[in-house]
Order: sequence, then C-alpha cells, then structure tokens
Amino acid sequence: MKTEIHLTGKGLAAAVAIALGTVLAVAATIARGTGSEPLNTPALAQSIVQEKDRLTPEELARWLIEKRTDFQLIDVREPWKFEDYHIPTAINIPLARLFEPDGLHQLSRGKTIVLYGSGQGHAAQAQLLLSMKGYHALSVRKGISGWWSDVMTPTSLQTVGASPTGYQQAKQLRDYFMGTAAPANGASQTAPAAAPPPPPPVTPEKKVPATRLKLGRGCT
Repeated sequence: MKTEIHLTGKGLAAAVAIALGTVLAVAATIARGTGSEPLNTPALAQSIVQEKDRLTPEELARWLIEKRTDFQLIDVREPWKFEDYHIPTAINIPLARLFEPDGLHQLSRGKTIVLYGSGQGHAAQAQLLLSMKGYHALSVRKGISGWWSDVMTPTSLQTVGASPTGYQQAKQLRDYFMGTAAPANGASQTAPAAAPPPPPPVTPEKKVPATRLKLGRGCT
C-alpha cells in the first residue's frame, strides 16, 4: 500500500528542521572528533531554516564600507576566477584546500568567517562544515553573482521609476566600490583594493568574403 504525505507551510518548515536536526546530530558526533566545541544542533538547524546563516551582498558591502575588522572574507573559488575578479579584501582559499591544515590555519576562530563562491551552493556547504567545526561562519547570498547584480549593477539603477531613496542608496554602494565617490557617512573616498570589473567580451570582426568581379566584354 502506498501512502502519500503532503506538507505545506509550517508543517513543511518543521519537517525540514527535524531533518536538519537529525543530520546535524550525526555531524556533531563527527565534529567532536576534530577538537571543536559541541554543537547546538537545534539552534543551527533553525538558523539554516530562517536563513540566519547567510549575509546579503548589501550587508557585506556595508561591513566593508564600515571597515569592520571582526570578520574574514573568504573566496572559495578557483584561483583563476579569483584573479579575474573578487570582492575587496577577500582571501582566496579554494574549497578543495579550505579544510586542509594550511587552509584552516588561515582562519581565525575569534572572527566571523564569511564565505562566497560563484553562487550559493559551495559556500553554503563550506559554511555548514565550518560551523560543525566550531567556527562562526556565514555565506554570502548568491555569491559573487549576487554581489555583481545587487551591489555593482543593482536593479534599482536599471528600473525606470525606481524610488529616489532606493536609487541613491544603491548608487552610493556601487559608486564606492567603483571608486568614483565616497558614501554619505563620510568614509574615505578610497575604495578597498580590488581587481577591476571583467571587461566585456570582445566580438571578433566579421570578415566579408571577397567577391569576384565578372569582367564584361572589352575588359582584359
């Protein structure tokens, strides 16, 4: 006999929390073998369900403008992607090396570890693994893609009829990281060092095939 279970709303959220709690309970047992502090798995599960384990690109931009020193920004992408473009102040520790001794050695337990990748997936997975090892870690929502779309090219700058307040706030963030203006709070006009935005792709010039002219009578 086949039984179907339908969950909606709070029931679905509760089921997700229970599932996460079970997974994290097992993970906590594994994590204790790494020398980390015991995990509060129910609290961690709730943090994931409520998305408190994430930082929006705009929030990260504000942290950078405020020049906060209580966090480390880690780019978990491959080095060639990091060299092409990265968020200011980020350190490149590829995901494959993050949990090796030399990778973990670069992380400070006294600071919040903020991770980002190309999107949400790898950074979120790394954030969970670091949490299981006792670090206070967050991942950037939508990764470098979210940073580019929400901070560097925000929708409020592209949409006709956007509110003046939203436009000005988004413009201040973009101009700061483009290095063209300082934010309204009086921070320094010098933006944090970062690689320049990736140039637009170069479209090769289309070659026009040579046309053979037909010679008429009397032409040689």
